[in-house]
Amino acid sequence: MTARRLFPALLLFALFAALPAGQCQHATLADGLKAAVLRADEARLYTTTTGQFDALADLLADDCLYTHSNGQAQTKKEFLAALASGAFRYDSLRYEQPPQVRLFGGETAVVTGTMRVEAESKAGGKASLHLVVTSIYVAQRGQWRLASYHSCAAPK
Repeated sequence: MTARRLFPALLLFALFAALPAGQCQHATLADGLKAAVLRADEARLYTTTTGQFDALADLLADDCLYTHSNGQAQTKKEFLAALASGAFRYDSLRYEQPPQVRLFGGETAVVTGTMRVEAESKAGGKASLHLVVTSIYVAQRGQWRLASYHSCAAPK
């Protein structure tokens, strides 16, 4: 069995091992994978708002494409450099309701939801945004990594 096919099973084993006795019978592989994706997404939001850019780099796929709500697309390197330089800063990234997670083949997940974003630019401009977001995660080297992100203004 290849490592690629073994990843979901290993992840499920780790998740079941952490569950209290009696709860394993109700969990499914999909539930475990979705929970792991949500933890990766939460870690991404946390490291982004707390300035832990080395940790954030580990949560992004090498070929990650990050598309902001203004249409500007940045590679992983460009996005991290902009954050590290202070060109802009995210003060708050929070979902309005728990996001939806859809799995595709056990190695790709799409996270969607609406989010409130508080950000500030180096020039002092502040933004308070209401966004619809889509994040695509892929299983790479034993963890979920953000491969693509896109946001746009939420309908009024």
